[in-house]
Amino acid sequence: MKTYLYYIIVLFISLDINISLIAADTLSLTQAIEITLDHSYSIKIAANDAAIAKANATRAAAGMMPMVSATIGQIGGLNDINQSLLSGQEINRLGAGNKQSSASIALNWTLFDGFGMFANYDRLLALKHMGELKLRSSIEQTISKVIMSYCTMVRNQSMIQSSLLREELSKERLRLSILRFSVGRSGEQDTLQASIDFQSDKTATLKIVEQYKASRLQLNNVMGGYQDTLYAVMSDFPSIDYDSTKLNEQAIIESNSDLQAIKAGIISADAALEQVKARSYPRLSLNTAYSYNQSSNDGSFVISNQTKGASFNITAQYDVLDGFLLSQKKEIASLQLENAGIQQKEFEQLLLTSFRIAKGSFTTYSAIDKLEENNVLIAKKNSEISLEKLKQGTMSSYDFRVTQQSIYEAQFRSIQAKYEKMLSLTELMKITSNFNSLLEKRTH
Repeated sequence: MKTYLYYIIVLFISLDINISLIAADTLSLTQAIEITLDHSYSIKIAANDAAIAKANATRAAAGMMPMVSATIGQIGGLNDINQSLLSGQEINRLGAGNKQSSASIALNWTLFDGFGMFANYDRLLALKHMGELKLRSSIEQTISKVIMSYCTMVRNQSMIQSSLLREELSKERLRLSILRFSVGRSGEQDTLQASIDFQSDKTATLKIVEQYKASRLQLNNVMGGYQDTLYAVMSDFPSIDYDSTKLNEQAIIESNSDLQAIKAGIISADAALEQVKARSYPRLSLNTAYSYNQSSNDGSFVISNQTKGASFNITAQYDVLDGFLLSQKKEIASLQLENAGIQQKEFEQLLLTSFRIAKGSFTTYSAIDKLEENNVLIAKKNSEISLEKLKQGTMSSYDFRVTQQSIYEAQFRSIQAKYEKMLSLTELMKITSNFNSLLEKRTH
């Protein structure tokens, strides 16, 4: 009797798995992306860097514009004067005032520096373009992380449902085993095994629920510190709009944001080399000014004085010898330009390899997904038949456990295939910069 009561207790005592984790408000992928684009720290930093590069990309920053400065000033004072002249004349004045006023406007302009200022402007424009591309890359990287994290939550959520189904079947199996044992139609060993399997399935469900919680925290982190609100995700993996015509290697060369940023870096390095070469030419500068001076002194022979007028100066400068630093700087700039070109080729090869791997994975898991969907339908039908046989006593508890596991494994493989397919698709979209559809939804 004690043994029988133990099984009854095992059957009806249930650890409370917080099903509210699944039944909470639903967060869609579009909403997750919206939240991320508004709160992501990495995107904000990249946006500020792009704004800085844009602010620097001016002709003035490149040294092409003249510098104009204006000054104005006034000084004065009071003096007691006691003077004895050779002529015998004496001058004694108390509180003699003096005052001087001045104003000037000056222009300094580099007229020619070997086209270095134009090369510098090209470099600043390339840096501006790099900033824009890095911002775009940051957005794409973040969106891909959101999709992957979101799909991880969908997978774990689906696995919870599958695990709960397995748990329900184990519970029914235990119930029938207890019933048979109570009437002497089966031995205690079947009931013991059914009890072990039931509690093992409950433990597995709890582990998956913990994984689900962790995946939600990970998604919160990607979304920019989003609060730990109890939300669920969609029951199915999201359907993402993308341009299938761009899922090719040519799109990588033309569209990949990181690769385009490297190409912009090559332009910047080439402009930097031109800047160095410009130092081998003479520099021509213009300095011109207009000034006005007015002074008065009660204690001087010249009581009042006023001058005004313009001046200009054209200067040519050429470095005859600079300790061979110019040739050294040219060599360094040339090597930096060469390295930029090598980096482009290396990164192109890496992207193409990653693309081929992701495309092969996407094709494979798309095929597996279709196969496993069919397997799940067959396994469900087989499970229903097996459950009826178990109730009728024409199937052993062990054989039912095998059937029960087969449906769980079929569901797991199906869920995992869908998950891997989504990860591969996301990787393809990231490599080909194919997130326009998601970004356009935000702008409308």
